[in-house]
Amino acid sequence: MDYFRVKSIKELSDLHNQSYSNASNSTKSTFLQSLKRIEKLYNLKFPDIKLSFIENPEELIKKMDESNYSENTKLTTITNILKLLKIVDVPLITYNNWLTILKDKTEDRHARDADKLKDKLSVLVDFKLIRQTVRDKAHLYEQAEDMEMEKYRNFLIFALFSLQIPVRVSNFVGMKVVDNESFMDDKSNYLLLKDDEYKMVFNKYRTSHLIGKKTINIANETLKFLLDKWLAKYNTSSPNLFIVSNTNRRPMNSKQINEAFKSASKVLMGSELSVDNLRASYMRHIAELDPDLQDKLEIASILGYVNCDKIEEHA
Repeated sequence: MDYFRVKSIKELSDLHNQSYSNASNSTKSTFLQSLKRIEKLYNLKFPDIKLSFIENPEELIKKMDESNYSENTKLTTITNILKLLKIVDVPLITYNNWLTILKDKTEDRHARDADKLKDKLSVLVDFKLIRQTVRDKAHLYEQAEDMEMEKYRNFLIFALFSLQIPVRVSNFVGMKVVDNESFMDDKSNYLLLKDDEYKMVFNKYRTSHLIGKKTINIANETLKFLLDKWLAKYNTSSPNLFIVSNTNRRPMNSKQINEAFKSASKVLMGSELSVDNLRASYMRHIAELDPDLQDKLEIASILGYVNCDKIEEHA
């Protein structure tokens, strides 16, 4: 290992890139940044550090713990140190020591994340209350004749996530409205309104490459009415697009949809909620119902997850 003690960051990075030639450019860059981070922590260049942290991990861990680096950054640094240890061919006992450090740090982070989740769940608004509030207030929007487009649209967006399974915000970005399957392809997301058939067809979403096309049948009559009124009265300039801005009638992006949801939540619930808050509340609601495994898997896939882990976290 003495041969490597005086190597510069560039030389060690080059060795890494040769050893992991099939790694992505991002992975190679992350390794280099981890080495630079170690230099910064020691305030020394690598040839002057002489890889001392390998035999004395406590010193580096202490420096990291006292720094402002995030937990994720600390874990990434340790992970790349393990790659460095393989490159410089340290004894197995040394490698295993660092492996134990990574395991302990990872478990500590998971424990902290679990505590944060418990705190978050303790203050979540009950999903049943959210859904009932939308049902109670819906008649005001159904009967209104001169309501501003933005106000109506924001309520509709809030209803989309509370009167059915709340999918990810990105699922609705650029969603198109059609009245016949012949107008659909396998690259876009669609709101299908065909006679009495109301469906949302998702071809494009975060885990679509693993799960494939998902279809949600819209059975809620309140939501159906809100959708009909939105398209017939408010969204007349861009009828083939679902959720549009009131300023230019173009599709809203994820940030804009989230802001619209938050605005509606202030009006309806008296406090600002995000879509992520509502999804967490929904998952806790589902966990409390304790559905069987197959139902959980189906719900998880519509939520955009490949397994039930996220739902189980909220149990």
